[in-house]
Amino acid sequence: MNDDDDKDQSLHELSLGHGASIISQLVDIGSEQNQQRHTKFRPFVSRLQCLRPQGRELRRTSINAFHEQQYVALSYTWEPSEYEDPCNGRYRVEGWDVNRLKLSAVRNCVLDRVLSYMRYAKVQFLWIDAECIYQDTCDDVAACTSHRRCTQKRDALQAMDLVYRLSKHPVALLARPLQTEFELDLLTDILSGHLVDGDCNFRLSRPTTVDKATEALSLLGEITRDIWWSRAWTFQENYHGGDRMRLLIRHDQSLERQKLRVRHGIFGEIPGELCVWSVAFSTEATRLCLALRGAGVELRPDDVRRIDDVLRAATRYTAVLHESSTMTPAVVTDIEARGLSKPWDRLAILANCCQYPVRLDCEALSKQYHSLSLSVLAMCLLNGEILDNNDSSLELVAPLTTSGFLKRKLFGAFSAPEDDPRRLSFNKGCRLTDVKLTVGGILTKGHLWKLSHVIDTSMFRKKLPWINNPSGRLKPNQRRRLLQLVYRLNKLKHYPLAGQMDEYLATDAKSNAKKAYTPFTENYLHCMAAEIAAAIKACRKLRLGSIWCPTRRSPYSAVFVWPDKDEDEDEAHPPPAFVFTSAWFRDPGSKTYEANDIDRHVSLEVSLEEALDGTGVPHLRVRRSLLGMCFFHGYPRTKVVFPWPRALQAVKP
Repeated sequence: MNDDDDKDQSLHELSLGHGASIISQLVDIGSEQNQQRHTKFRPFVSRLQCLRPQGRELRRTSINAFHEQQYVALSYTWEPSEYEDPCNGRYRVEGWDVNRLKLSAVRNCVLDRVLSYMRYAKVQFLWIDAECIYQDTCDDVAACTSHRRCTQKRDALQAMDLVYRLSKHPVALLARPLQTEFELDLLTDILSGHLVDGDCNFRLSRPTTVDKATEALSLLGEITRDIWWSRAWTFQENYHGGDRMRLLIRHDQSLERQKLRVRHGIFGEIPGELCVWSVAFSTEATRLCLALRGAGVELRPDDVRRIDDVLRAATRYTAVLHESSTMTPAVVTDIEARGLSKPWDRLAILANCCQYPVRLDCEALSKQYHSLSLSVLAMCLLNGEILDNNDSSLELVAPLTTSGFLKRKLFGAFSAPEDDPRRLSFNKGCRLTDVKLTVGGILTKGHLWKLSHVIDTSMFRKKLPWINNPSGRLKPNQRRRLLQLVYRLNKLKHYPLAGQMDEYLATDAKSNAKKAYTPFTENYLHCMAAEIAAAIKACRKLRLGSIWCPTRRSPYSAVFVWPDKDEDEDEAHPPPAFVFTSAWFRDPGSKTYEANDIDRHVSLEVSLEEALDGTGVPHLRVRRSLLGMCFFHGYPRTKVVFPWPRALQAVKP
C-alpha cells in the first residue's frame, strides 16, 4: 500500500502534484467503486472474547457485550513508555484453540495495573486487544481472503470502537507517575476546578497567581507528554469511552495516605494508582489553558508552547467550540496530530469517531495513487457534512491544507433547539443524506420549501387559550401557544396547515408524557414544536412555507422561526425565501451488521440559483440555519445540488 501521508500539503500543492483540480479529484475519489458500507460485524460483539483472571492465569470466556457491559476495555500503548519496565512473562493466557496456557506477550506492568483496577472495581472480565483479537494473521490482513483468522481480525478491527462504547469500565493506562507531594497537591487543585472561574469565559480565580497556574500547566504538560496521548487509536478509544473513560496515573507509594485524604475521593482507592475521569481531566486542563491564555500577561515561550501541547492532547470540545459549530474539523485535526503506523487507517478512525456509514476503500484509493487528505475530505462530504458554499467572493483557500479547509469552510452556524443541553450532539446530526459528489456540486435529496407569509406573534393575545386536555409530552403552556397559532392560521384561512398542527396536538395529547419518543421523526417533530412554542413566547416572527414547485402553487404545510433581524421584517409578505430540509432516521443495520449511522436532520435557509447544467435540479447556496415544523407527508423527496464553493472551484493546477 502507498502510505505517503500528504496531510501537510496545501490544496494548491495537491492540485499540482496530481495534475488535476481539487473538484475533479474529489469526484474521482468519491465514486461508487471506491465506497464501502461501514458495517460492523455484530457477532464479534455479541460473542466478545474476554479474559477472566485466576491468579496469574487468564482464562478465555465469551460475553454478549450488548447486554453484559460490566467488563474492562483496556486502552494502552503496545510500545513501552520510558517509565515502564518492558518485561513480560509473569502471566499466562489460555490459547485460542486449546486449553493449554502460554506466556502473555503483554507487559507485566500493564496486566499488574489493570488487574489491580479490576479487584478495586469488582469487575470479572477484561478485554485487551493483544490477547482478545487474533494476532497470528497474514502481514497484509486487510487483503487476505484465504484465512478465517484474517477475516476475524478484520471484523474485530472494524468493530473495536463498539467495545469501548459499550463497556461500563473503559480504562486507560498512563505511564508517567506522580512522584512528590507537590505534584499531587497541584493535580488536586486542577481537578477540583479551584484554579479557574467561569463557565465559558474562563479566568484564573482570585487566589490563583499566574506562577501557580504555570506550575499547574507544567504538570499537565508532563502528564500529556505520555505516548498514550499521541496515538490515533488511543484517541479513538478515549473518544468512544466518553464520560465513562477512566485514566490510571501511577504514583509513588509515599503518596498513598495523602491521596486518601483528598476530599470527595476524586482519586479513588487503588493502591499505587490515581483513578481520574478522563472527561474531568480534559475539562479542567482545557479551562486552565484558556484562562492562562486570556490572563492578559506575557507568558514565557515555554508556557505558550505547553498550552498548545496540552490543548492538542486533551482538549474538551464543549469548552472550546461554539455551541453552533460542528465537531468534525476538530476531530479531523486531532486525529491528524496523532501518530499512526499506517496513515491510511485515518479513514477508519475518522469514520468510527464521526459515525459515518459510508467508508472509502483505502486499499483501492492507495493503489490509484489518490491523495489521503483529499480522501478524508471526500469521505466527510459523502457522509453529509455541509460545506458553506455561500461565498460571493473568491476567498483564497489554495494555501490551506484539507483539515484547514474543513475548519474554514464546513458550515458552522447551526441553530440547536433552545432547550437542548447537548447542542454539539444536535449539530453532529446536521447532515445531508444520499450524497453523491458531482462536477457541479454535492447532489442530495430532501424537501425544498418556498417561504412567504410572515406571522408576527407579538400581536397574539397575552392571555393563553384554555385547553381541555393538558396531558401529553408538550407542556401545557407549549400546547396553549401552539393552539394560538392554529387559531391564527384558521383566521388567515390557511386551513391545511392549521389542520395538520391541530392533528399533531391531538396526537401528542394521547402520548405518554413520561416516555420519550423512540421513533426519530416523532422526537424531532416534538423538538421543533417546542421551538415554535418558545418563539411564540418570545414574541418572535414565524414564516409559513409551502413545497417548492416551479409549475404550481402548493398550500402551506410548514412553519419556521424567522430571524429577529431581517431586511424585510416590517412586511407581512416579503420577497420569497427558500428553505431546504431533510430529516432521516439512521440505518439500524441488520442482525449481523451494525450500520454505524446516526439520525440526520437538516433545516437551512438557502438561496436558489439557476442550474447551468441543464438538469433542472435546483442549485442551492447555504444562507443560515432555520428551525421549524414541516408536514411533508405525501411529498416525495426531491434532488437538489449544493454547488461547490467558488473558492474551491478555483483551485486548479
